[in-house]
Amino acid sequence: MCTPWYGLVRDVRASWQVTEPTEEHPMRPIVHGLLATALAATAALAAGPARATTAHHVLPSPVFGVTIDDVEDIEQVVAAEATLPHRPTTRVVFDDRVAPDHYRAPVERLRTVSHVMGELLDSDHLRGTSVTAYQQRARAYVDALGGSVDVWEIGNEVNGDWTGPYGSVAQKIRAAFDVVEAAGGQTALTLYENSYAPDHCGDGPDELTPVQFSQQYVPEAMRAGLEYVWLSYYPTQCSPTTYPSAATVRAEVEQLHALYPNALIGFGEVGLPAKVRPSTLAKARTVMNWAYNLDPGLDYYVGGYFWWYAYQDAFTGRRLLLPDLRGAFLNQAAALGTAG
Repeated sequence: MCTPWYGLVRDVRASWQVTEPTEEHPMRPIVHGLLATALAATAALAAGPARATTAHHVLPSPVFGVTIDDVEDIEQVVAAEATLPHRPTTRVVFDDRVAPDHYRAPVERLRTVSHVMGELLDSDHLRGTSVTAYQQRARAYVDALGGSVDVWEIGNEVNGDWTGPYGSVAQKIRAAFDVVEAAGGQTALTLYENSYAPDHCGDGPDELTPVQFSQQYVPEAMRAGLEYVWLSYYPTQCSPTTYPSAATVRAEVEQLHALYPNALIGFGEVGLPAKVRPSTLAKARTVMNWAYNLDPGLDYYVGGYFWWYAYQDAFTGRRLLLPDLRGAFLNQAAALGTAG
């Protein structure tokens, strides 16, 4: 098990791996940068000339997250993100039947204003994808986009009861984890949050909680190797609708930290279950204000949130939530600080 590195990332002041020493940790940034470079080079040699290595940039902490599930109007996205008060990290959802080359130019354009997290496959399509196909998909996307994606989301909402048998899900995420690790990339795992209300938010005990799934289906070596662990939580989808307090969030994040000792932890999805309309704008604002104001008071908690329908709600069309998203970023910075 490697030494926890979340303290280093909290000190990062830029997106590149090598940082300046600090008074508190005079050598750790330098050592971490050298080790990361050596590991990336070793992985590249092992993978051979046909394998692309990944961008391997460290995300500044906290993480100001948004999600886009479409790249058709990427120029509108770039223009809108350029107005945000802090540089975002944009999760790009890679469609299940789209070749990775489709995303090459949009992701490069996006990098001018944002860090990038690539979601290999949305949870809705996990059940219908075999272990072999999932592994092949991971290799194809890492080969094509590894130089442009900072973090790879190897599994999305993996404990949701719609994703398929847990044993099969576990094999898929392990296969993707190994692919990204071999390329020297950074990995993230998103767990479906259902523990904030009785009976697993009404889903029933057969749907495991994030902690239960992690204990039963994520191997210790993988738990030690993940760089990010995210929670996906939609308050209005929990029965009853629940907005957990910072203290409640802290208690669960501490449990996850015990399982993922080297990972930075936050929320990887929040929002409404559908794109915002004028009639749901007030509800969307309530969810956004709850999320981006959270402060559990933990060094390894980095926010994230990654508003799911940012493409539709804030970046294209009427942009109903763009002013609110700007305010949410400011609120998050006030709650968690900013890397500058």
